[in-house]
Parts: sequence; structure tokens; C-alpha cells
Amino acid sequence: MYEQAEAVRPSFSGPTSGPPPRSRPVHQGGSRGHVRQGNDAPDKQPEDEEASSHTYEEAEAVRRHAPHTSTDRTYPGGASGRRGVCSFLRANRSCLAAGIAVLLSLVCVGLAPLTFINKQEISQISTTFDAVKRDQYNMSTTVDALKRDQDGMSTTVDALKRDLDNERSRIAALEKRIHEIGKNSPSCPGGYTMWRGICYKAFIAGRNFSVAAATCGKDGGTLAMPRDAETDAFLISLYKPVSDGYAFRFGLQRKEGKFVWVDGSPRGSYSSWGRGQPNNLGDCVLYSARPEWKDKWSDDKCDKPFNFICQVAPGRL
Repeated sequence: MYEQAEAVRPSFSGPTSGPPPRSRPVHQGGSRGHVRQGNDAPDKQPEDEEASSHTYEEAEAVRRHAPHTSTDRTYPGGASGRRGVCSFLRANRSCLAAGIAVLLSLVCVGLAPLTFINKQEISQISTTFDAVKRDQYNMSTTVDALKRDQDGMSTTVDALKRDLDNERSRIAALEKRIHEIGKNSPSCPGGYTMWRGICYKAFIAGRNFSVAAATCGKDGGTLAMPRDAETDAFLISLYKPVSDGYAFRFGLQRKEGKFVWVDGSPRGSYSSWGRGQPNNLGDCVLYSARPEWKDKWSDDKCDKPFNFICQVAPGRL
């Protein structure tokens, strides 16, 4: 005698995001469609009706929100999404402009040190470049000056070469002339050396003034007479190789308080006395061998034996 009652299903369209509605319980029994099960059935019926009511309300809420959910969430790039983005941009335009300005400011602030550093580097490079250009100019000027100096030196060298060639030609001509003159001129006696047309010889023999003068006379000459510095230097160079450690007489003596040459002529303006000479030790003069008067004139006694130097005119023998 039980009749089955169909559960009431709420009607709604579209998907739902919530939990599926629960079916109303089926009641059996009598014309009211209630089924009693034991003594507890009357107490559970109000609870089932309250649960069905809540399930229906949830289904209605899902239906109301179903169109928006199916369009906007499924297709974010649809017309409703674009309208929402545009509305957001229009509403927040000032904020976006301020953000862009802040970003640009930050970029400028970040680039400012780089710009300053680049300016410093450019300035340093420019300064270095200018210095290199100046150095290049100075080097070019120096090279030009060296070239001019080289040209001047080349000219000077050429002139010196011409002068040298001229001197060589002149010396060759003089040597040729001397050779020709020597063939026709009188010669010096054996052992004598010519100097300025006079023949000279150093004798290594201890003689007093009178004997020395007589020895020179045998060769047709006299004791040497160094009347000038050049002849004096020549006589010193003549006796040094022969005997450097001995004194040598020459033809100067004191007569009546004055020094005269053996030919009777006065001494003249030239003299080569040693320090403190003459000291009136004697009346005859010689080249001293003492260290303090070495190769200088010194007066000494005429009767003492010393080496001597003679002079003779060429061609007398």
C-alpha cells in the first residue's frame, strides 16, 4: 500500500560552482506521501524540509551569477574584459602618468652619473689628443730643424773637404819645392841638424868655455846662440835625446857686467833664466840640469867642464 513520491528537483540552467543540490527524500505512506519508519519519523521531517529549502536558494544564486561567470571567466579577452580594462585605465590615468614620470626620473637619475663620467672621459681624451697633437707638432719642428742642421753640416763638411784638398795640394807643392831647393842648397856637416838655415850639433864631451868654443871653430862655427824662443826650444829638443841629465854650454857670456853673444852682439830682449838666475856664480851661461832650473839658463864658472852645442852655416865644409 505504499505509493512512491517523486522527489522535487529545482530547475536552473548553467553550470554551478557550488556543491550539487541534494535530492529531497522520498516518503512513503498514505495520501500525504509520508512514510513513517518507526517512532523517529516525525522528528526528521522538519530537518529534511529545511535542507531542501537551503539547496534551492543555493541553486538560485548560482543561476543569477551563471551568465557573468560563463562569459568573463571563460573568455578574459572578450568585450566585457576589454571594457573593464579600458575603464580601469581611464580611472587610473593620473596614477599611470605619475608612475611613468617616476620611472623616467629614475632612469635620468641613473644615467646622470654615467653622463658625468662620459663627459670626464671625453674631456680627458680631448686633452690627451691635444697633447699628442702638440707633441707631434714639436717633433715635426725638431725634425725640420735637424734636417736644416744636417744640410748645414753637410755644407760645412763639403767646405772642409775642399779646404783639406787645397791644403794637401799646397803641402805637396811645398814638399816638392823643398826637395828642389835641397838639391841646390848647401848641406850641413856630418852630425849637424838644420834649423832655419843654420846647422846645430850637441857634443857629449866635458869642455870648459874656451875649449868648447875652439871645437866649434874647427867645424867653421861657434857655440850656439838661441836668440829667440823657437831656437831655444829647438836646442833643448836637440840635446835631450843625447843626454838629458847633463848641462850644455851655449855661446852667451858676461863681459863688463853685460851678457853678450860670442859674435859680440848684445843678448837682446829674449832670455830664459831659471828662478833666481843669474846669481853671479860665474860669467858663462849654460842649460842647467838641476831640477829647480831644468832646461833653463843659469850662469856658472867658465873654466868648469860641461857639454856644449855648436852651430855652423851650411856649405862651409
